[in-house]
Amino acid sequence: MRPPTAVPADSLRPYQERPGAVADRTLRRLRAWAPVSKAAALFLLPFPLLIALVANLVGGNATRTAFTAGALAALWTAGGLALRALAAEARYLLGERLDPPAVPWKLLSAALTAVGVSLSAIAGGHTWAMAAVFATLVVLGHLAFYGRDLRPPRIRVADVEGIDRLAVTVQLKQAHARLRGIVVAAAANPVLELRERLTHIAELGHGILEEIERDPAKATRARRFLNVYLDGAERISAEYARTHAQASNQELEQNFRRLLTEMETTFAEQRRRLAERDLTALDVDIEVLHARLKGEGIG
Repeated sequence: MRPPTAVPADSLRPYQERPGAVADRTLRRLRAWAPVSKAAALFLLPFPLLIALVANLVGGNATRTAFTAGALAALWTAGGLALRALAAEARYLLGERLDPPAVPWKLLSAALTAVGVSLSAIAGGHTWAMAAVFATLVVLGHLAFYGRDLRPPRIRVADVEGIDRLAVTVQLKQAHARLRGIVVAAAANPVLELRERLTHIAELGHGILEEIERDPAKATRARRFLNVYLDGAERISAEYARTHAQASNQELEQNFRRLLTEMETTFAEQRRRLAERDLTALDVDIEVLHARLKGEGIG
């Protein structure tokens, strides 16, 4: 592969962080954390049960008191689990954790919500059959409102003598997180062509990771790609999405388009050479691109 042509530093200035970039980063974090506020529904909607609980206590109705208290406890616990799930997913989507929660907190929250609604229905004088209907409907509503639990990408590193599978797995998890960042940046890009090209780059990246899963010995030969270039590719993609959102800039867009071409070429070449067990001079190509990325204010 022909090494990328050097680009004058002045032509790369549009990529450098602008004064509003901090605000954009804050906005991105707010968007990621916004769904967490939905957990409040499971704390606020059952509030009438608290009033009913007090009324049942005053009225001396022990059975309804027990059912109402159980319903309130189940629903508030479900709210706590939903809050935990949504907060963990926000950190995962922001790349602050490598894996989503291993425990299906949303599913447990849905189950407890169904229990709470059933108990409140019984406390309100409904039959068990109607309580079951309400529980079914509330589980469907819970899934529609909160979504399903995120599952981590399946990483199955082959067992090869002399290779530390755990270390390679950690490397691949970090690489998946960086590719996820590129996908997020693609979604935020206002230009359809650039969105599609970033998505294609991420797909090429996943293909590279699959090659390493099949033969973890390749992780050593691709370490610069995994540890250096992927990080730069993610950061420049996210930075462009932030800066371009502020104002349309044709020069910036053309520079980014040229950089995407080089990124696509490097990803495709990395995958080809891994498949062919030929990494000759690839580190040199990646080093040139890494220098290019650093020159664009993200190194």
